[in-house]
Amino acid sequence: MRSPPRGYLQSVEIAQTPQRVFKACTEPLLVTRWYAVEASVEARAGGSHRVRLKDGRIRDASIDIWEPGRRLRLIYMTDPDLPPGGPIVEDLVFDRKGTSTVIRVLGSGVPGGREWDAEFLFLRRGWAYWLDALKRLMEHPPVPPVSR
Repeated sequence: MRSPPRGYLQSVEIAQTPQRVFKACTEPLLVTRWYAVEASVEARAGGSHRVRLKDGRIRDASIDIWEPGRRLRLIYMTDPDLPPGGPIVEDLVFDRKGTSTVIRVLGSGVPGGREWDAEFLFLRRGWAYWLDALKRLMEHPPVPPVSR
């Protein structure tokens, strides 16, 4: 009997507008400041969202839904370094809460087999870490060095 697919949810409140938080998730230069060492984004439904993480892992997704400031749905391509399965879907939802934004990452489609346990934990823990890094960047941007 096959195990049902698994999902995950991570969220954080960030003291910025939904538009600014969305921009930090979709503009390659900003994405490289909190999430990845390289990023390319074809900004539209049907476009692509590709990153290379610090550990060298590539996360390559097709953009299924593109609603600036509201929602971004990514469908991840098959990764030859992972066991067969998928597709894995991540929905990033941006909700205004007063003067802040609550961003939620809802992941689904992670196969339930034991061979996927490490990847499932990587994604759950990864998004907790990445969202914390996004919050720090958005609320406390680095101060540029003072030129003399």
